[in-house]
Amino acid sequence: MNTSLYKALVLNEWRLRSRRVSSLVILLAVVGISWLMVLDPNSGAAMMVTHKQRIAYESQALAFGTTLIASLLFGLAGFYLARGRTQEDLRTGTAGVLAATPVRSAQLLGARWLGAFGFLFSLGTVVMLTVWVLQLVRGEGPLQPWPYLQMLVLGLAPGLMLCASLAVLADAWLPLMGKRGDALYWVLWMAQFAFVPTMLGDGSPAQLSGWQLFDVNGVSPLLVAVSQLMDVKTLSVGGSPFDATLPVLHMPAGLWSSELVALRVGAMLVALLPLVPAVMLFHRYAPDRVKLRNPNGRWRLVQGLQWLLRPLLKPFTAVLGLLLRASARLPGLPGRWLADVALVLLSQPLLALVMLAGAVACSLVPAQALPGVLAATLCAWGLAVSDVSSRDLQSGTLALASATPGGALERGWRQALAAFGLGLILVSPALLRIWSAAPMLALACVAGLFFLSAVTALLGRLTQGSRTFLALFLFALYLDLQKVGIPALDLLGLAGSASTGSVTGYAVAGVLGFAALLAGPRLRRA
Repeated sequence: MNTSLYKALVLNEWRLRSRRVSSLVILLAVVGISWLMVLDPNSGAAMMVTHKQRIAYESQALAFGTTLIASLLFGLAGFYLARGRTQEDLRTGTAGVLAATPVRSAQLLGARWLGAFGFLFSLGTVVMLTVWVLQLVRGEGPLQPWPYLQMLVLGLAPGLMLCASLAVLADAWLPLMGKRGDALYWVLWMAQFAFVPTMLGDGSPAQLSGWQLFDVNGVSPLLVAVSQLMDVKTLSVGGSPFDATLPVLHMPAGLWSSELVALRVGAMLVALLPLVPAVMLFHRYAPDRVKLRNPNGRWRLVQGLQWLLRPLLKPFTAVLGLLLRASARLPGLPGRWLADVALVLLSQPLLALVMLAGAVACSLVPAQALPGVLAATLCAWGLAVSDVSSRDLQSGTLALASATPGGALERGWRQALAAFGLGLILVSPALLRIWSAAPMLALACVAGLFFLSAVTALLGRLTQGSRTFLALFLFALYLDLQKVGIPALDLLGLAGSASTGSVTGYAVAGVLGFAALLAGPRLRRA
């Protein structure tokens, strides 16, 4: 294959991903969270703190801290942004053309990987440039581009390479296509935190280890390297209080020792390993091995679980059937809303059972275990409603749904209202217990659910899929459980740091989201 043709393939892969609305949404989210993490020292908290001393917002520290934050979010969202090319080829009819071309499978997957990595690296570069602006606005000391470039290439790039490699593998092997691949990747992303200490404070000196080669996102080796550089045993990144009476520390140069560089280069090689099984297992769009995803299909493991839980599922689905019949008898909007709620539960019975079990557990578990059970219930809710507005398009029933009473003008905001109503029903046992002790946290949970319900409907319509909302929701839930101490990041009140301002802000944002859902079809019609 000649060079010009291969270049065209790579650029095509880059363009197809960069033109998605979801790419802009994720980029804005990464920039916004990075800026939020750089706390104003006048608030009594800072982005990087060690031994109650804050580290000055100079180029070295800002490049380090924002890269850690971006690597966590890109490590989750990057996979969902990079994958999905096989389904697009099948849906648009280009799969047969690609299957008939003389391009070898390894070359095709190589072009796909280069396009995916180039796209993610472009997003990382934009984030780095916005942090430059952040330093000019809120930073201390002159802007030094070199530390940022070092962190971009050696700190962020290996994780982006792994996202691209796993995305190519998921699209090349049938068992990982669809939601099963999404779920398994989220488990893998969570497993990486075995390498990542929130605080390096166990009393023992931190040391670089060969095992950190497999921490491809690089959070653990970078934290250890900075603790060695500054000769400290504790290091907090992401927002911690500090003692203003102590002198401000300055992060010195010389972070990139030969040992750390070797670990990061080795991590790049590890990030390429998923490409080997991808080439060996590539389906080459053979019609007997891969086909357009059936939204009603079920993974064999899910089918097995449904068979085991059949004694519970049968009466549960019977109750949902009664709910649908009741919705048919209710006049107007209440009946249509109830039908949407029943449809969400019927389409994913296992998640519905998990949500129901979580709601019951929230009323029974001890108070100290309540946040964890509530988080698990909310996680199941987010998974269930992530495709509430994109399901019509994916199943080819958008025109039919628009012809029902209420039509397209009501469809979007009613789906968001169904997601919000379902969430309120699930968390009400927990909120009743929380209200007497911490009413602000209960209000934060309600405001967060209201905001997220509008966001899942808006993102589903804008991106025509569920992965963008799912990535942002799971990352927001993770941040909420980490208790970073920033009210704006306590979206659902799980961290205990929500304030009147954050609750009001999310409530207003939710109202604006519902207004956008209401006005969108009218504007398109006009």
